[in-house]
Amino acid sequence: MRFRCWSVPLLVMFASSAVAEIPNSYRAERWEGSFRVIGLEGQTVPGERGSSVDITDDVGFGFDMAYNRDEHLSFGFALEWIETDFRTDNDGVSGDDFDGRGELEMTTMNLNATWHFVNKALTPYVHGAVGATYLDTNVATGPSVPVCWYDPWWGYYCGLDTPTLSDTVFSYEAGAGLRLDMTDTAFMRAGYSRQWLDVDRGVGTLDQGLWRFGIGMMFN
Repeated sequence: MRFRCWSVPLLVMFASSAVAEIPNSYRAERWEGSFRVIGLEGQTVPGERGSSVDITDDVGFGFDMAYNRDEHLSFGFALEWIETDFRTDNDGVSGDDFDGRGELEMTTMNLNATWHFVNKALTPYVHGAVGATYLDTNVATGPSVPVCWYDPWWGYYCGLDTPTLSDTVFSYEAGAGLRLDMTDTAFMRAGYSRQWLDVDRGVGTLDQGLWRFGIGMMFN
């Protein structure tokens, strides 16, 4: 019991001294931009009348820009893109047993805010974001039609375009992670978020997990 009574304040003192030795950050009143790698957690999404969609794990990428108001609070904009495979399971729908496969593309643009807990080069953080996500299943919804457009590299061009099942939905997320300012210009961070997509279409709100690792630069 005596050991426990002394160990707690000793651990607190050790942690405080360790944090004190971490240098202060270089974030305050500076812009930053970063490249991020994204890991999508696969899941099974239930649909109508017993159908479901299996979305596989996959990797995407993104970019972001942000302004650090001070050592703690920053506001930013992010653009992310993920392409993953999916498989539909329609057992019990109309009495048949039909499965399909395809590719799902997700492009997200959002506005976000991040709170860094301490004014140190190494700090945990939490963040939230709201925006829009464009979903394209690449499932054809009609015959291909001829279209023409002007390409800045190849000039006037004509080809076939196939309409697909797609939609733009409201999306929002919340997450947490750890950030390290390596120098006065370079930083890296890693975190985990839950993202919600208001898909509807018999699915309702899609809840998915995202892992992120980013590396970036700060500038005035």
